[in-house]
Amino acid sequence: MTSLETDRAVAKEREFIADARILVIDDDADIHALMVAMLRPLQATIVGAATAADGLAAARTTLPDLILLDHELPDATGLDVLHQLRSEPALAAIPVIVVTGSESRQVLTACFAAGAADYIRKPFFAAELRARVCSVIERQRMLAQLGRAAHIDTLTGLPNRALLHARLQAAIEHTALDPAYAFAVMFIDFDRFKIINDSLGHDIGDLLLSEIASRLRLNLRVNDCITRDTIGSTVARLGGDEFVIVLDDVASADLAAGVADRLLTVLEQPYFLKSHTVRSSASIGIVHSCEGYTQADDMLRDADIAMYEAKSRGKACHALFTTSMRDAVRHRLDIENSLRDAIARHELYVVYQPIISLEDRSIESVEALVRWRHPVHGMIAPSEFIPVAEETRLILPLSDQVLRESCRQFMVWQREAPDFAPSYISVNLSRVQLADPDLVPRTMAILRETGIAPNQVQLEVTESQLMQHRVMAGELLAAFKAEGIRLAMDDFGSGYSSLSCLQEYPFDVLKVDRALTENVSRGRGYSALLHAVITLAENLGLHVVAEGIETIEQLALLQALGCPAGQGYFLARPMEPAQLAGWWSTFVGEAFEAA
Repeated sequence: MTSLETDRAVAKEREFIADARILVIDDDADIHALMVAMLRPLQATIVGAATAADGLAAARTTLPDLILLDHELPDATGLDVLHQLRSEPALAAIPVIVVTGSESRQVLTACFAAGAADYIRKPFFAAELRARVCSVIERQRMLAQLGRAAHIDTLTGLPNRALLHARLQAAIEHTALDPAYAFAVMFIDFDRFKIINDSLGHDIGDLLLSEIASRLRLNLRVNDCITRDTIGSTVARLGGDEFVIVLDDVASADLAAGVADRLLTVLEQPYFLKSHTVRSSASIGIVHSCEGYTQADDMLRDADIAMYEAKSRGKACHALFTTSMRDAVRHRLDIENSLRDAIARHELYVVYQPIISLEDRSIESVEALVRWRHPVHGMIAPSEFIPVAEETRLILPLSDQVLRESCRQFMVWQREAPDFAPSYISVNLSRVQLADPDLVPRTMAILRETGIAPNQVQLEVTESQLMQHRVMAGELLAAFKAEGIRLAMDDFGSGYSSLSCLQEYPFDVLKVDRALTENVSRGRGYSALLHAVITLAENLGLHVVAEGIETIEQLALLQALGCPAGQGYFLARPMEPAQLAGWWSTFVGEAFEAA
């Protein structure tokens, strides 16, 4: 090999082990000096030790990239040193080249079995030594890069779920070894990320996530090391807009809450992303190690539960986990599983609340309301199981059952009690149904199945539901109207109270929210407001129903204001079909006579 070729080879080797730290453990000073001379062209940092004890101490201190280990030492064999290295987590991954003068296959086999990466026999040449050293360090660094890629989120450069899990489990084990050590976990979710991502595009969404990661790094004592050193907090991205912080060395939950308050302030500051200015608050769930966790998954689960509690409190805040939160989640899961079975077995039933004409005392309609009598928990309020049904989309089969049973019962009244029977039946639509493209054909199939005419069915939808699915809801309501089905805006006055909605959508009925009805007797202002709503509805050709009539004073004032129809507990509570006939002949008549 020419001098030029040798120089090129050394330069290439130098690239492989740039900034490498090499520990030489050998009791022969001449061998040590020879190795230093042979490796000097590589410009590596070389540390020496003459005994096994000194070598292990040096390894713990320097954490070298490679150890050159003599097999015969004055206080131990190389095999003994290998076993000790592999027993210590911080040293176990360091590659070792065994330097030996032995020809014994048994020695070499034992060394490889104990974890040696390679071996070199004495005497050796400079080129051979450098080649083996470079080969081992290059292989180790490639493995480290692969390990980093497997544990790092490519978008933000933060640890991913796998590395987070390892760090969290290590922190839990640390608490078991050192009772004085404590830490906290914070689960962070961004409150408006989906809206930003959907409206401005995924590129802006990715920029936002990267900026969030940067702010978290800058505001915490973050550990970015992937392998050995685990001192310091860990900020990880689980996926989407979910981040988790393992907050190192935090003595109490109150201290963690203080950090969360600081992060909330930092994260809600505007983000300048290309030509867009974006604001995105966060919800943070906190759990502290004092709860005595033994598994990382359990701690992450409870931090996630606390985060959802923060969202339920209005977002842009933090919540500290309590066991009652876990109990609530378990109860919700029990409700979900029981509800799924109840729908399959048709255990839920329908009650009907009359809508009464305030002019001639007749029943205009009845509103169908679903009820659930749980075999273990007893009566479960709709406010408890309807949100679960909507979140799980069980509301779709449940709503079909309610509509089918309501239409069937309406036809029974038409046949068996024509003098008492309402003119139409009113059924509520959920927000999930308004996003269901199959809703119209499925509804019409149920009407044909039960024999009810489309104009004998009224579908109710709230303002807030319309705002969530404005375009699709408009298409669905137009399709229902074309089929001849009556449409009602429910809870008018409780949400946006957008007058444009009354013109934009083909409603037949305006149902005034109970909040206006309850306040009608509190002063002239409320009466004037309700009168204006009634007058506006009449001018738009809408029939008005006042909801929530609970007192005789409210009934009298509504009649005086010219409200044509009403609904509420003072007039009639929701009832099962067998109760309605008896109620009609007594309670309603008495209520109107009193009024």
